Amino acid sequence: MKYLSFLIVAVFAVSIMGAWGCSQQRSGAVNGKIQELENRHAKLEEDFRTLQTTYDETRKKLARLQAQNAALEHEKNSLHARLEGVTSERDNLRKQIALRTQERDQAHANLAQFSKDLQALVERVESTLNNSPHGPNSTIIPASRRNE
Repeated sequence: MKYLSFLIVAVFAVSIMGAWGCSQQRSGAVNGKIQELENRHAKLEEDFRTLQTTYDETRKKLARLQAQNAALEHEKNSLHARLEGVTSERDNLRKQIALRTQERDQAHANLAQFSKDLQALVERVESTLNNSPHGPNSTIIPASRRNE
């Protein structure tokens, strides 16, 4: 036991001397390391502030772009609806043009047939006049004027 208390006192003394020695160590290597860590910390804080500013600017830009995207999407939907209306109007106009073209062609065919009928009638009148007993120079009096 005698040795045990001597051993405890010796360990305690060595521990105190080690702690005192470590606290007294102010060499240039430790001071340089501390200065380097402080500089690194300052640089990291500066980088953090720069990144925070960039982050805030990017968030604002993102919000502005999202608003612009929403406006463009709304405009796209409006233009799409307008396009559908114009497309249906165009299709209706095409149908009307086809109908009017068909009516025009039918009227042209009727006019051509009427012209042929008139020419045939004129030929019949001329042939009747040429074959009449009074001769080709006889005068024809319409029925509405015979009483005059």
